[in-house]
Amino acid sequence: MSLFTPVNAQCPACWTENELQVVGSVNADRRPDLRQQILDRTFQEATCTHCATKFRLPPLFTYVDFERNQWIQAYPSDEVATWEEHEKDAQEIFNAVYGADAPEAAQEIGQAMNRRLTFGWPAVTEKLLCGELGLDDVTLELLKIAVLRSVPRPPLADGAELRLERAEDGKLVLSWMMSATEARLNSLRIPRDVYDDIAGDEAWAELRDELTGHMFVDMNRLLIPA
Repeated sequence: MSLFTPVNAQCPACWTENELQVVGSVNADRRPDLRQQILDRTFQEATCTHCATKFRLPPLFTYVDFERNQWIQAYPSDEVATWEEHEKDAQEIFNAVYGADAPEAAQEIGQAMNRRLTFGWPAVTEKLLCGELGLDDVTLELLKIAVLRSVPRPPLADGAELRLERAEDGKLVLSWMMSATEARLNSLRIPRDVYDDIAGDEAWAELRDELTGHMFVDMNRLLIPA
């Protein structure tokens, strides 16, 4: 079930309060339209009733997609500094529904789920794209690290993150984006072969182990101290 709650949200431009429906959980199997809105980057978008400014509520919800075996606990981007605490909370939420504290039938469902923790809309969208494109998100994070090592003068501004935006013509399009506003700073087109090479390269084994087996599968896990 997808659950929404009415809230009053302030417009970031004129501070007018707008009554909106904020999501608490998304079931992509029952509401594929909501999944598509996330991929289209329009989900939870609103227009101010006073000044007509468009803005987007930050993500704070649980996402489940049984068809693609995805379970995601999403938080706003400005909470990434406390990812370790949120990872523990997300594990407790999962345990209650599909994990160790859930009925046996639910646990069987949970065993097949890829459990993830995200911060900000670009991160949520990226996880859905991984499911759509059949990409391993651990390998994707290693690809980002490879980009950081090889691209001169990457735009490492506060709040800027490298995120997968789409795939086209045999290439993965990665963009430097501001995690809070989704503003695009720069884009790179990486041949899919580079991703495939990293997937089979034992030289990445140590970093792969650091990301594997956790809910927070993100390059920020290695960059932001726990």
